[in-house]
Amino acid sequence: MATFIPYSEQPSLHTHAPYRAASLTQPANLRQALKDAQADASKSLMGIAQGIPSTFVTKLIASTKPDFIWMDVEHGMFDRLTLHDCIHAAQHHSEGKSMVICRVPKRDEISLTTALDAGCAGIVIPHVESADEVRQFIKEMYFGDGKGHRSFSPWTFTPGLTKSLYPNDPYNVQTANNHVCLIPQIESLKGLENAEEIAAVPGISGLMFGPGDFMIDAGMDISTVLAGQPEPKFLEAMAKFNAVAAKNDLPIFGGVMSLEMIPMAIQTGMRAIAVQFDVWGTTRLMANSLEQGWKAAKEFEGNPRPGFSNGTSKKAGENGENGENGVNGK
Repeated sequence: MATFIPYSEQPSLHTHAPYRAASLTQPANLRQALKDAQADASKSLMGIAQGIPSTFVTKLIASTKPDFIWMDVEHGMFDRLTLHDCIHAAQHHSEGKSMVICRVPKRDEISLTTALDAGCAGIVIPHVESADEVRQFIKEMYFGDGKGHRSFSPWTFTPGLTKSLYPNDPYNVQTANNHVCLIPQIESLKGLENAEEIAAVPGISGLMFGPGDFMIDAGMDISTVLAGQPEPKFLEAMAKFNAVAAKNDLPIFGGVMSLEMIPMAIQTGMRAIAVQFDVWGTTRLMANSLEQGWKAAKEFEGNPRPGFSNGTSKKAGENGENGENGVNGK
């Protein structure tokens, strides 16, 4: 019988989670993670985008322990309880390794409050077009002390039991204010026009570009990007966006269409990259598997039914089967 060794005495089994909070229901320190990645590109964060509103899907993603899970509440059909439970599942099933970033609808206070109270580490606000909007979002996301007017929840801690990484922080207010990030997403002509002033707002931790909505707003053909042949005007817009982020020393958050794009994404300033999307990745996996299966079956077209013995295919002519010439394989 194997000797039992307690989990606590097997460090190789312990998950390295440098940015986790004291409690897995509190936000991880995405702000520090982005700062570290911005200072050293080799520490760029790799994550998975989740659009399927399912805690089961979250658990599967979290089991791979990505640096972050990006939950798209703007376009994914997350209800309030599902969003709350998905955020908790991400942090618990990754053992604190995976930080949660949520994109919430621009004027959806309920989704924003739910994500923050559940322990989301980063908020992406879509369709940002002005610095004033960003300043207003900051007030909604942070607690007091001249930072904001976020409402305090009595249901996210237990007095005397819940711990914090910070001294004199029994309610994890400092945890939230120090860890949670705001990432404005620019995805319109107006937003790009005001990108300089948006990026200059104190308190934001990164920027995101929305290529699809931007191209539609600008009257461009979105299929050109999907085909890998973007229009020159789109490349000019991306160059301007990247330059604004670099000028303000802000990491870029986004995703890639293929794994081959990761080096280029890092070179252009991305420091938090969604390398796979649950819907696209799952669909492509199934489609590719089916294609390979049908291709393998096609190779047997016109062949006689094979015989098997102990898992080994028999040659034609054995056990009385006719061969190519119809006479015992001869």
